[in-house]
Amino acid sequence: MSPARPFFWWFARLALAAVFLGACAAKIRDPEAFALAVYRYRLLPGGFVNTIAILLPWIELTSGLAVLSSRPRLRAAGALLITGMLAVFTIAISLNLLRGIEASCGCFTTRADAAVSDTWNLLRNGGLLWLSSAVFLESFSSARRRATGTP
Repeated sequence: MSPARPFFWWFARLALAAVFLGACAAKIRDPEAFALAVYRYRLLPGGFVNTIAILLPWIELTSGLAVLSSRPRLRAAGALLITGMLAVFTIAISLNLLRGIEASCGCFTTRADAAVSDTWNLLRNGGLLWLSSAVFLESFSSARRRATGTP
């Protein structure tokens, strides 16, 4: 294995963790403002908005920490959660762009005057989706190798 390969995987995991740990901070501090950002997407029935606004930041926190774990199974689980969240976020942003709804993604800030979601958000999410999928596959392979005793 190339000496650069472990560094790449560590950097990839660190990047994903930084994004998701950074994203959850404002949402945990101000769940009401995040609930408003979720509501403005007009995708969920009202009863689900508060539940999502309360639970999602903690899932982001947990998955962000999990991808930093030295345990491959835990890393794989965190990366899989991140991949799933990114897929849902990307679909939500796409639907709003198609419907002409101008809403902030609520990604890194809960401020009402934050920039609205645009094509840049889709490109960023596409890159993060690729990265989280790659981290999942590498971590899953590593867990399988460890379980079977294969180098």
